[in-house]
Amino acid sequence: MQVQTTKSNNGIEIDTATQIQVLLPTEIAHIAVIASRGMRVLAACTTPNVLLPTIRTLSREISEWYDGLPQIAKAHKLSQTPWDGPKVCLAYVHLNHLGAITLMFRRTLSVYKLKTGGQKHILKPAERSQLASIFTDGAMAAKQSAQILYLFLDEQAGIRHCWAVM
Repeated sequence: MQVQTTKSNNGIEIDTATQIQVLLPTEIAHIAVIASRGMRVLAACTTPNVLLPTIRTLSREISEWYDGLPQIAKAHKLSQTPWDGPKVCLAYVHLNHLGAITLMFRRTLSVYKLKTGGQKHILKPAERSQLASIFTDGAMAAKQSAQILYLFLDEQAGIRHCWAVM
């Protein structure tokens, strides 16, 4: 019988049966570093002309990280596998991933509110398109985070106090 292997973001070959437990701590650290770096950079962005290129770069980095995950570690696999230690860890990986996307959404909203002072603002077509993408991604991330937290509740696998902040 042949064991299926895939490569992770850091090039490690993962045999889907055992080595996923080694991969997950590495990936949670990787996405946490991306998210924390993103927080620092986004905090310095106070105008849309600086914010939007920064969001593009951060979005690309998050997407590349997610695309580099082995198939078995993708978020859609959470509802298809038994709820055990690796699955709980995988859920935390994705809560960090989705939290980074939510952070970009929240920062974009706050910058645009500061810029316009709550008044109507006419957007350029390219700006409108990018904002629509950020808002769609933010809504999707919030929905998927809620679904993961519901899985925790449904499976009674989570801890009583949620430490994930988005």
